[in-house]
Amino acid sequence: MSEILELINKGKYSEALKRIKEKIEQKKDDPELYYLMGLVYFKAGKYKRAIDSLSKAIRLKRDEAKYHCLLGYSLYGEGYANGDEKLIRRALKELQLSVEIDKDIPNKEKEYHYYMANILYELEDYEKALKEVNEALKFDNSPEVHKLKGDILFQLKKYNEAIEEYRTNLNDDKNLYAIAYTYFTIGKYDQALEYYDRAIGVNPEDPYHYEGKARTLIFMGKINEAYEAIKKAIDIDPDNPYIKLTEVEVLAEIDERRATKDLTEYLEETEEYREAICEESNERKFKEKTRELIEKILVKFC
Repeated sequence: MSEILELINKGKYSEALKRIKEKIEQKKDDPELYYLMGLVYFKAGKYKRAIDSLSKAIRLKRDEAKYHCLLGYSLYGEGYANGDEKLIRRALKELQLSVEIDKDIPNKEKEYHYYMANILYELEDYEKALKEVNEALKFDNSPEVHKLKGDILFQLKKYNEAIEEYRTNLNDDKNLYAIAYTYFTIGKYDQALEYYDRAIGVNPEDPYHYEGKARTLIFMGKINEAYEAIKKAIDIDPDNPYIKLTEVEVLAEIDERRATKDLTEYLEETEEYREAICEESNERKFKEKTRELIEKILVKFC
């Protein structure tokens, strides 16, 4: 088993999987082999296969905390990738069960608090998520964990604290975007624009950087520049409903009739995006005049 673990730790997943399968042929009822198989698939990002393997391990040995813990991580990974809240709730139950079996599992499993924080964040239990991410930082002081803490603080409306967490890695365009969006949220448009431009400089292929920049420019009254920015976003991702909604925001400042026509036709022709548009419009920060225009259109579709 130690040889297989060494292969896994070195990232030699194919070789490790081959060894595991060979051993399973000799010993089909060994739960540890299925656990190791699950570990390989988890590390390779193949969460569904990891779930299947770990479920087999648990059927063979139900009271092993680390099996339930890794199953929780895998369920979260699959649930997050597919936007499946049921899987994320199952992930929470598995992590809780792992602690019931072994109270020391959060100390034994260094990623426990990080995954628990992610799960609670996705389930919108932000106060508990903050406690978990603070515990995670005791084990892992990486920018990834700081980014998660920033996201949690943002949801708790602790915007200045969130920005400080995002500042831990200014080489990552996701952090630069997060800072820009936070400044936009609190109405500091000059700072928001600065960080959207910095995000674009790091990653000019992400359409949301241009989309965020366009929204900022609208509130700054720079409509022509906003139009240029949103066109760049559309060139990268023409069917994106969130980007379409921002284009309508820009058009509402230029030509209300065209804005109405474009959004109406889009919703008529792309039924699969109606729910996304309706949900986003309820949460989004609009100028009052634009909100009235959009709400009149959405009455027919939402």
